[in-house]
Amino acid sequence: MRNRPILVLILLVVFALGLAAYSSRVHPGGDLPPEDQPDTTQLTPPAPSAQSSKLPIAQQEQLFSKYEPTAIHATLQVEGLAPIEIELYPKAAPKTVAHFVKLCKEGFYNGILFHRVIPNFVAQAGDPASKKIDGRKLRGLTDQQVAMKYLLGAGGSGQTVPFEGNDLTNLPGTIALALSAPRTDTGDSQFFINLVDNKQLDGDYCVFGRVVQGMDQVKKIQQGDRIQSIVIH
Repeated sequence: MRNRPILVLILLVVFALGLAAYSSRVHPGGDLPPEDQPDTTQLTPPAPSAQSSKLPIAQQEQLFSKYEPTAIHATLQVEGLAPIEIELYPKAAPKTVAHFVKLCKEGFYNGILFHRVIPNFVAQAGDPASKKIDGRKLRGLTDQQVAMKYLLGAGGSGQTVPFEGNDLTNLPGTIALALSAPRTDTGDSQFFINLVDNKQLDGDYCVFGRVVQGMDQVKKIQQGDRIQSIVIH
């Protein structure tokens, strides 16, 4: 009985640490797909970006064509899936692409999990702490559960890059840098692949690449799937 106050104190400290990790995690949006999120998720919505969803899809697609001649090609290999070919656009986001390429060449992403996969929204990876975790344990967990139980979602390489706004939009298959808050210089190693047209994210997250082959494989990615490698060509 004498030790009960100490035990309670320890439990409170553990809970507080888990809550802090969750609140500082890097991501676009919340746990639910955007159409299910309450309006209170953004207390100060950013002004609509000039390039975003007002353009027809065909015109948004054309925005990528001007960056393709200087694109950097890479192959994303997820365990159990066929190779996924991607393009990176240094002219659209020079510092972001340079940082991402550097991490890929260093093997930073090898063994990292997709710790956040929300159907009809995004597939997100890039937290190095996930390397030590059995990915099968993340299946079916919510953002809060992943953060509280495994302390995932806030980790990175330790080197952030400035936010680079551009005219690229969050069409299906595009790749953007995850941030702790929209339009902030908090991007690092975590990235997300848009599974649908997430026009509500346009202008708030730096789009720096896209999947050019293997979108069918991207759609098969489950929460907890492990990246084998990202090879720059």
